[in-house]
Amino acid sequence: MLGLFAGATTDPFGELLLRALAVPGPSGIRIDLCQVPEDLPAHADRGTSSLPPQVQKLRALVADTHALLIALPEAGGPLPWPWSTALNWLGRPSPGSPLPALPTAVLTTEAGVTPLPCSFTSVEELLTSARCNLVGPRTVVPRAARALRPQPDGRVLVTDPGVMLRLLTHIHRTAAAARSATRDSGPQQ
Repeated sequence: MLGLFAGATTDPFGELLLRALAVPGPSGIRIDLCQVPEDLPAHADRGTSSLPPQVQKLRALVADTHALLIALPEAGGPLPWPWSTALNWLGRPSPGSPLPALPTAVLTTEAGVTPLPCSFTSVEELLTSARCNLVGPRTVVPRAARALRPQPDGRVLVTDPGVMLRLLTHIHRTAAAARSATRDSGPQQ
């Protein structure tokens, strides 16, 4: 699996969340981490032959994974930069997009507690329009500053057992979707 997160100025908790899940990885599931590039040019519809090098690199990275984890701030409004740019480039132009049928989990963090989070966020709308296999519903980590605790050895602990259980369940459902997709597509070349 590939875990995508934005830099700390956009999301102070995304990388911490993915680090908590990646080391040592739930039940042998390998999660590689990658920060969404901040140098992506503004999205413009153009043919796949003229994609900027940074976009080609990001698309190749996502195309090389069996499943995608997206960690971003819980928000009911528009996607924050650089997420909007990165996800638009991953999904469009459609020819050559690595997103169709890719099992994808959305994990969100929030500083406080939202009594009634949005039922469907703009990232989920964008991923659905790109025809990815959205494994949902998204998992929300409330009070992320308390729930995600960096340790001196570099690990990150999730201190809320209920949140950790929901995260692990989501990761395992996403891994199962990836195994099913691999099995259904037959032998890989």
